[in-house]
Amino acid sequence: MTMRHRKKSRRVRGRHVTGTRSKRGAGNRGGRGRAGVGKRASHRKNMFMFSGKYIGKHGFKSVKQRKFFHLRAINVDQLDKIAESLVRNKLAEKKEGAIEINLEKIGYGKLIGKGFVKNKLIIHAPVFTQSAKEKVEEAGGQVIEE
Repeated sequence: MTMRHRKKSRRVRGRHVTGTRSKRGAGNRGGRGRAGVGKRASHRKNMFMFSGKYIGKHGFKSVKQRKFFHLRAINVDQLDKIAESLVRNKLAEKKEGAIEINLEKIGYGKLIGKGFVKNKLIIHAPVFTQSAKEKVEEAGGQVIEE
């Protein structure tokens, strides 16, 4: 009888692993991910440092994201609590019974609407939420966009 093709099991015979083909061990893989890129490592350091693909920033952020990305926000109730101390420290002014605050002057970029307002505030803010504006106006103040 003629043999047309060899059996798969013939490939396995004579190996030290029983019943399967030998697979490479984890020692041959060379590490996982960025393993070996530490201070004293020479295993992958050159590949990562000098290929130019791995270190530094990648991609881009859209203009919309960059515009408001690093704005520090302050809640309406927090601003109401510190309003008097801002006047004392000359970071805000008292005008006609209202306290006028410039958010950029005190290091904030956005006014958000958590809490309640008791004092009459005139706030100059580059960015604010609608709820913050409503709460300030309910207390007799106003929010001015800059």
